[in-house]
Amino acid sequence: MSESSQLQQLTAAQLGQEQHRGVLILDTRPAEEFASCHISGSMQIGLIGSFASWAAILIGPSQRILLVTENANSAQEAHSRLVRVGLENVVGYTVTNKQEWQQHGLELTSIPTYWCEDVCHALRANPSPQLIDVRSWAEWLQGHLPGAISMPLLELSGHTAPIARSKPILVYCQEGYRATIAASMLLRDHFCDVRILNDGGIPKWQARSVPLEMPRDERVESSLRGTRRTS
Repeated sequence: MSESSQLQQLTAAQLGQEQHRGVLILDTRPAEEFASCHISGSMQIGLIGSFASWAAILIGPSQRILLVTENANSAQEAHSRLVRVGLENVVGYTVTNKQEWQQHGLELTSIPTYWCEDVCHALRANPSPQLIDVRSWAEWLQGHLPGAISMPLLELSGHTAPIARSKPILVYCQEGYRATIAASMLLRDHFCDVRILNDGGIPKWQARSVPLEMPRDERVESSLRGTRRTS
């Protein structure tokens, strides 16, 4: 399908059929809307942001894609941006219609959303959630939430870090964009209790006296130790 082609808008019935055929439902709506209600099994990458870049990294070039968008213009924009990064197999789009989705038996779900002021309460909860930090390694070194696991979004699809499926998961990044993508991927990987910290970052954490850990860069220190031994 060429970039200039007009996408077909699919009905809820057609959407269900495509889902059974293994299509990837790619929800391009803002994080808050996706978290509030989405089709179970969807992957979210918000159109407002580095949409095409993340899609090219996280989605295989042969994957069939069905877009969930806010309107027809958003669908066409998403399609154009996907084609430019080699993701050409877009079968169509659907506009959010919760009532119609439910009437046709599509399974809907939501993701609990936490805000910065909720973090301290979450850390004291029993059981406390597993904190998954999907920021880059450089961001991690600037400070992270206590006990968090560093799992950059770039590496999430092949993650090897120990994540317990029996415990709740709270995913965070800087402001929520990458965290929502990561949460949708973890849910697709059959992690059940996944939550999102929808705002964050060091300035907000510090302003609210959220405890932070400041790690040492072990990779740099190891390199320095090696240099000292050979000098």
